[in-house]
Amino acid sequence: MPSSEPSGPGVSREADDPRLFVAASVSPEAGAILRMIGAMIAAMPPQPIPVSQEEFDAAASQAAAWAETMIAAPLAKLSPTLSAWDAGGVPVLSITPQDAKVGATSLVYIHGGGFATGSAQSSRLTATLAAASTGRVVHSIDYTLSPRADHRAILDEIVAAWTAIIDWEGHVPGLFGDSAGGCIAAAATLLLRDRGETVPAALALLSPVVDLASEGDTNQTLASVDYLDRNRLEMGVRGYAAPADWRSPLASPIHGDFTDFPPTLIQVGTRELLLSDSVRLHRALRAAGRSSRLEVFEGMPHVFQPLLADTPEGVAAWADMAAFWQEHLA
Repeated sequence: MPSSEPSGPGVSREADDPRLFVAASVSPEAGAILRMIGAMIAAMPPQPIPVSQEEFDAAASQAAAWAETMIAAPLAKLSPTLSAWDAGGVPVLSITPQDAKVGATSLVYIHGGGFATGSAQSSRLTATLAAASTGRVVHSIDYTLSPRADHRAILDEIVAAWTAIIDWEGHVPGLFGDSAGGCIAAAATLLLRDRGETVPAALALLSPVVDLASEGDTNQTLASVDYLDRNRLEMGVRGYAAPADWRSPLASPIHGDFTDFPPTLIQVGTRELLLSDSVRLHRALRAAGRSSRLEVFEGMPHVFQPLLADTPEGVAAWADMAAFWQEHLA
Protein backbone atom coordinates (compact mmCIF):
# COMPACT_ATOMS: atom_id res chain seq x y z
CA MET A 1 0.00 0.00 0.00
CA PRO A 2 1.51 3.38 -0.95
CA SER A 3 2.63 5.58 1.90
CA SER A 4 0.31 8.48 2.76
CA GLU A 5 3.26 10.53 3.98
CA PRO A 6 4.24 13.48 1.74
CA SER A 7 7.50 13.19 -0.10
CA GLY A 8 9.58 15.17 -2.54
CA PRO A 9 12.01 18.09 -2.48
CA GLY A 10 11.48 20.48 0.40
CA VAL A 11 8.87 18.42 2.20
CA SER A 12 11.15 17.12 4.94
CA ARG A 13 12.53 20.62 5.46
CA GLU A 14 9.06 22.05 6.04
CA ALA A 15 8.25 19.17 8.35
CA ASP A 16 11.39 19.90 10.34
CA ASP A 17 10.66 23.63 10.52
CA PRO A 18 6.91 24.44 10.58
CA ARG A 19 7.70 28.11 10.06
CA LEU A 20 8.39 27.32 6.40
CA PHE A 21 4.91 26.00 5.66
CA VAL A 22 2.83 28.17 3.31
CA ALA A 23 -0.83 27.22 2.89
CA ALA A 24 -2.38 26.77 -0.54
CA SER A 25 -5.03 29.27 0.57
CA VAL A 26 -2.47 32.09 0.52
CA SER A 27 -2.21 34.12 -2.68
CA PRO A 28 0.62 33.08 -5.04
CA GLU A 29 2.17 36.54 -4.67
CA ALA A 30 2.24 36.34 -0.88
CA GLY A 31 3.34 32.70 -0.93
CA ALA A 32 6.44 33.49 -2.98
CA ILE A 33 7.52 36.23 -0.59
CA LEU A 34 6.75 34.16 2.50
CA ARG A 35 8.89 31.30 1.20
CA MET A 36 11.76 33.68 0.57
CA ILE A 37 11.50 35.27 4.03
CA GLY A 38 11.11 31.88 5.71
CA ALA A 39 14.21 30.55 3.97
CA MET A 40 16.20 33.63 5.02
CA ILE A 41 15.15 33.26 8.64
CA ALA A 42 15.74 29.51 8.68
CA ALA A 43 19.25 30.03 7.29
CA MET A 44 20.22 32.48 10.01
CA PRO A 45 22.53 31.04 12.66
CA PRO A 46 21.18 30.96 16.22
CA GLN A 47 21.44 34.39 17.80
CA PRO A 48 22.62 34.86 21.39
CA ILE A 49 20.07 36.22 23.83
CA PRO A 50 21.19 39.73 24.85
CA VAL A 51 21.80 40.37 28.52
CA SER A 52 23.98 43.47 28.84
CA GLN A 53 23.14 46.90 27.43
CA GLU A 54 26.03 46.49 24.99
CA GLU A 55 24.50 43.26 23.69
CA PHE A 56 21.08 44.88 23.34
CA ASP A 57 22.63 47.73 21.36
CA ALA A 58 24.39 45.23 19.09
CA ALA A 59 21.15 43.31 18.51
CA ALA A 60 19.34 46.56 17.66
CA SER A 61 22.07 47.51 15.18
CA GLN A 62 21.91 44.09 13.56
CA ALA A 63 18.12 44.27 13.25
CA ALA A 64 18.37 47.75 11.72
CA ALA A 65 20.87 46.55 9.12
CA TRP A 66 18.60 43.63 8.18
CA ALA A 67 15.64 45.97 7.89
CA GLU A 68 17.50 48.27 5.52
CA THR A 69 18.12 45.41 3.08
CA MET A 70 14.42 44.54 3.10
CA ILE A 71 12.92 48.03 2.75
CA ALA A 72 15.32 49.78 0.35
CA ALA A 73 13.59 48.79 -2.91
CA PRO A 74 9.97 49.55 -1.95
CA LEU A 75 11.00 52.84 -0.34
CA ALA A 76 12.76 53.90 -3.54
CA LYS A 77 9.46 53.50 -5.41
CA LEU A 78 7.44 55.48 -2.89
CA SER A 79 9.98 58.32 -2.49
CA PRO A 80 8.44 60.10 0.52
CA THR A 81 9.71 63.34 1.99
CA LEU A 82 11.28 62.79 5.41
CA SER A 83 11.69 65.41 8.10
CA ALA A 84 13.26 64.87 11.53
CA TRP A 85 12.28 67.17 14.37
CA ASP A 86 11.96 67.42 18.13
CA ALA A 87 8.49 66.93 19.62
CA GLY A 88 8.41 67.70 23.33
CA GLY A 89 12.02 66.58 23.71
CA VAL A 90 11.42 63.33 21.79
CA PRO A 91 12.80 62.67 18.28
CA VAL A 92 10.11 62.35 15.59
CA LEU A 93 10.45 61.45 11.91
CA SER A 94 7.64 62.89 9.79
CA ILE A 95 6.80 61.22 6.48
CA THR A 96 4.96 63.13 3.77
CA PRO A 97 3.71 61.07 0.80
CA GLN A 98 4.08 62.23 -2.79
CA ASP A 99 0.33 62.78 -3.14
CA ALA A 100 -0.36 64.33 0.26
CA LYS A 101 -3.91 65.58 0.74
CA VAL A 102 -3.98 69.21 1.82
CA GLY A 103 -5.59 69.58 5.23
CA ALA A 104 -5.90 65.84 5.89
CA THR A 105 -5.68 64.84 9.55
CA SER A 106 -2.30 63.24 10.24
CA LEU A 107 -1.36 59.90 11.77
CA VAL A 108 1.06 59.13 14.58
CA TYR A 109 3.01 55.88 14.44
CA ILE A 110 4.71 53.85 17.20
CA HIS A 111 7.05 51.24 15.75
CA GLY A 112 7.50 47.68 16.93
CA GLY A 113 10.63 45.61 17.48
CA GLY A 114 10.13 43.63 20.66
CA PHE A 115 10.55 46.79 22.77
CA ALA A 116 14.35 46.49 22.37
CA THR A 117 14.92 47.00 18.62
CA GLY A 118 13.57 49.20 15.87
CA SER A 119 13.51 52.93 15.26
CA ALA A 120 11.64 55.54 13.27
CA GLN A 121 14.35 55.17 10.62
CA SER A 122 14.36 51.37 10.34
CA SER A 123 10.53 51.19 10.36
CA ARG A 124 9.97 54.01 7.89
CA LEU A 125 8.57 51.64 5.23
CA THR A 126 5.54 50.95 7.44
CA ALA A 127 5.06 54.66 8.09
CA THR A 128 5.53 55.44 4.40
CA LEU A 129 2.95 52.86 3.33
CA ALA A 130 0.47 54.32 5.82
CA ALA A 131 1.16 57.76 4.38
CA ALA A 132 0.97 56.67 0.74
CA SER A 133 -2.24 54.67 1.19
CA THR A 134 -4.05 57.57 2.86
CA GLY A 135 -2.44 60.75 1.56
CA ARG A 136 -1.78 61.70 5.19
CA VAL A 137 1.40 62.85 6.91
CA VAL A 138 2.67 60.26 9.40
CA HIS A 139 4.67 61.26 12.47
CA SER A 140 6.82 58.35 13.71
CA ILE A 141 7.91 58.63 17.34
CA ASP A 142 11.50 57.51 18.00
CA TYR A 143 11.12 56.42 21.63
CA THR A 144 13.97 55.12 23.80
CA LEU A 145 14.32 51.33 23.59
CA SER A 146 14.21 48.77 26.37
CA PRO A 147 16.11 48.09 28.58
CA ARG A 148 17.58 51.60 28.48
CA ALA A 149 14.06 52.80 29.33
CA ASP A 150 11.20 50.90 30.95
CA HIS A 151 7.51 51.18 30.07
CA ARG A 152 6.89 54.13 32.39
CA ALA A 153 9.66 56.21 30.83
CA ILE A 154 8.68 55.18 27.29
CA LEU A 155 5.03 56.07 27.87
CA ASP A 156 6.06 59.46 29.23
CA GLU A 157 7.99 60.03 25.98
CA ILE A 158 4.98 59.02 23.89
CA VAL A 159 2.68 61.36 25.81
CA ALA A 160 5.15 64.25 25.49
CA ALA A 161 5.56 63.72 21.75
CA TRP A 162 1.81 63.22 21.24
CA THR A 163 1.03 66.49 23.02
CA ALA A 164 3.64 68.37 20.98
CA ILE A 165 2.31 66.90 17.72
CA ILE A 166 -1.25 67.99 18.55
CA ASP A 167 0.01 71.49 19.37
CA TRP A 168 1.89 71.57 16.06
CA GLU A 169 -0.92 70.15 13.93
CA GLY A 170 -3.88 71.81 15.61
CA HIS A 171 -6.03 68.70 15.28
CA VAL A 172 -6.34 65.24 16.86
CA PRO A 173 -4.49 62.58 14.83
CA GLY A 174 -5.11 58.88 14.57
CA LEU A 175 -2.62 56.60 16.35
CA PHE A 176 -1.28 53.29 15.10
CA GLY A 177 1.37 50.81 16.16
CA ASP A 178 2.58 47.34 15.28
CA SER A 179 3.61 44.48 17.60
CA ALA A 180 5.34 46.05 20.63
CA GLY A 181 4.36 49.43 19.20
CA GLY A 182 0.74 48.31 19.38
CA CYS A 183 1.20 47.58 23.07
CA ILE A 184 2.70 51.01 23.64
CA ALA A 185 -0.04 52.71 21.58
CA ALA A 186 -2.86 51.03 23.53
CA ALA A 187 -1.20 51.73 26.90
CA ALA A 188 -0.47 55.35 25.95
CA THR A 189 -4.14 55.82 25.06
CA LEU A 190 -5.15 54.52 28.49
CA LEU A 191 -2.61 56.84 30.13
CA LEU A 192 -3.76 59.88 28.13
CA ARG A 193 -7.36 59.22 29.10
CA ASP A 194 -6.53 58.73 32.77
CA ARG A 195 -4.55 61.99 32.82
CA GLY A 196 -7.42 63.87 31.21
CA GLU A 197 -5.38 64.53 28.07
CA THR A 198 -6.60 64.34 24.47
CA VAL A 199 -6.85 60.74 23.30
CA PRO A 200 -6.40 59.63 19.68
CA ALA A 201 -9.38 60.08 17.38
CA ALA A 202 -9.02 56.41 16.45
CA LEU A 203 -6.52 53.59 16.92
CA ALA A 204 -5.17 50.95 14.51
CA LEU A 205 -3.15 48.06 15.95
CA LEU A 206 -1.22 45.58 13.81
CA SER A 207 -0.49 42.27 15.59
CA PRO A 208 -0.32 44.06 18.95
CA VAL A 209 1.23 42.68 22.12
CA VAL A 210 -1.33 43.22 24.87
CA ASP A 211 -0.31 40.64 27.50
CA LEU A 212 3.34 40.49 28.52
CA ALA A 213 2.66 37.32 30.50
CA SER A 214 1.54 35.54 27.30
CA GLU A 215 -1.46 33.87 28.91
CA GLY A 216 -3.47 33.49 25.69
CA ASP A 217 -4.10 30.24 23.84
CA THR A 218 -2.10 30.93 20.68
CA ASN A 219 0.82 32.32 22.69
CA GLN A 220 1.60 28.62 23.13
CA THR A 221 -0.24 26.74 20.39
CA LEU A 222 1.07 28.82 17.46
CA ALA A 223 4.55 29.54 18.82
CA SER A 224 6.18 26.87 16.64
CA VAL A 225 4.86 28.34 13.36
CA ASP A 226 5.68 31.99 14.09
CA TYR A 227 8.83 33.74 12.92
CA LEU A 228 8.97 35.37 16.35
CA ASP A 229 11.11 33.63 18.95
CA ARG A 230 9.46 34.26 22.32
CA ASN A 231 12.54 33.10 24.24
CA ARG A 232 14.74 35.62 22.43
CA LEU A 233 12.20 38.41 22.91
CA GLU A 234 11.71 37.77 26.60
CA MET A 235 14.73 39.80 27.73
CA GLY A 236 13.44 42.86 25.88
CA VAL A 237 10.02 42.33 27.44
CA ARG A 238 11.56 42.06 30.91
CA GLY A 239 13.50 45.26 30.32
CA TYR A 240 10.29 46.97 29.27
CA ALA A 241 8.41 45.86 32.39
CA ALA A 242 9.43 43.67 35.33
CA PRO A 243 7.29 40.53 35.79
CA ALA A 244 5.74 42.11 38.91
CA ASP A 245 4.25 44.78 36.59
CA TRP A 246 2.94 42.47 33.87
CA ARG A 247 -0.67 42.72 35.08
CA SER A 248 -0.57 46.51 35.14
CA PRO A 249 -2.69 48.01 32.33
CA LEU A 250 0.17 50.32 31.38
CA ALA A 251 2.40 47.29 30.78
CA SER A 252 -0.22 44.80 29.54
CA PRO A 253 -3.18 46.77 28.16
CA ILE A 254 -5.44 43.70 28.19
CA HIS A 255 -5.93 44.40 31.91
CA GLY A 256 -7.14 47.96 31.29
CA ASP A 257 -10.50 49.60 31.79
CA PHE A 258 -11.65 50.51 28.28
CA THR A 259 -14.21 53.12 29.22
CA ASP A 260 -14.12 55.97 26.65
CA PHE A 261 -11.52 54.15 24.53
CA PRO A 262 -11.45 55.37 20.91
CA PRO A 263 -12.66 53.32 17.90
CA THR A 264 -10.12 50.59 17.21
CA LEU A 265 -9.12 48.50 14.20
CA ILE A 266 -7.05 45.36 14.89
CA GLN A 267 -5.33 43.35 12.16
CA VAL A 268 -3.60 40.02 12.76
CA GLY A 269 -2.65 36.82 10.89
CA THR A 270 -3.53 33.19 11.52
CA ARG A 271 0.13 32.14 11.76
CA GLU A 272 1.28 34.13 14.76
CA LEU A 273 1.49 33.51 18.46
CA LEU A 274 -0.07 36.93 19.11
CA LEU A 275 -3.39 36.00 17.49
CA SER A 276 -4.90 35.50 20.96
CA ASP A 277 -3.72 38.95 22.04
CA SER A 278 -5.76 40.49 19.23
CA VAL A 279 -8.82 38.33 19.88
CA ARG A 280 -8.75 39.03 23.62
CA LEU A 281 -8.36 42.79 23.13
CA HIS A 282 -11.20 42.86 20.61
CA ARG A 283 -13.51 40.99 22.99
CA ALA A 284 -12.52 43.26 25.91
CA LEU A 285 -13.28 46.38 23.87
CA ARG A 286 -16.64 44.99 22.76
CA ALA A 287 -17.48 43.98 26.34
CA ALA A 288 -16.83 47.60 27.35
CA GLY A 289 -19.24 48.80 24.67
CA ARG A 290 -16.50 50.25 22.51
CA SER A 291 -16.17 50.19 18.73
CA SER A 292 -13.71 47.47 17.71
CA ARG A 293 -13.11 45.76 14.37
CA LEU A 294 -10.97 42.61 14.25
CA GLU A 295 -9.55 41.54 10.87
CA VAL A 296 -7.86 38.13 10.76
CA PHE A 297 -5.87 37.42 7.59
CA GLU A 298 -5.54 33.85 6.37
CA GLY A 299 -2.03 32.40 6.39
CA MET A 300 -0.36 35.69 7.29
CA PRO A 301 2.58 35.99 9.70
CA HIS A 302 3.37 38.66 12.25
CA VAL A 303 3.01 42.23 10.90
CA PHE A 304 2.77 41.12 7.26
CA GLN A 305 1.54 44.49 6.00
CA PRO A 306 4.88 46.17 5.10
CA LEU A 307 6.73 43.40 3.25
CA LEU A 308 3.59 41.99 1.62
CA ALA A 309 2.15 45.39 0.73
CA ASP A 310 1.83 44.61 -3.00
CA THR A 311 0.16 41.21 -2.53
CA PRO A 312 -3.64 40.81 -2.45
CA GLU A 313 -3.50 40.38 1.33
CA GLY A 314 -1.36 43.48 1.82
CA VAL A 315 -3.41 45.60 -0.57
CA ALA A 316 -6.58 44.63 1.29
CA ALA A 317 -5.04 45.38 4.69
CA TRP A 318 -3.84 48.86 3.73
CA ALA A 319 -7.13 49.64 1.97
CA ASP A 320 -9.08 48.65 5.08
CA MET A 321 -6.87 50.86 7.23
CA ALA A 322 -7.30 53.79 4.85
CA ALA A 323 -11.09 53.36 4.96
CA PHE A 324 -10.97 53.17 8.75
CA TRP A 325 -9.06 56.47 8.99
CA GLN A 326 -11.40 58.08 6.48
CA GLU A 327 -14.37 57.08 8.63
CA HIS A 328 -13.00 58.25 11.97
CA LEU A 329 -10.69 61.19 11.33
CA ALA A 330 -11.98 64.70 10.88
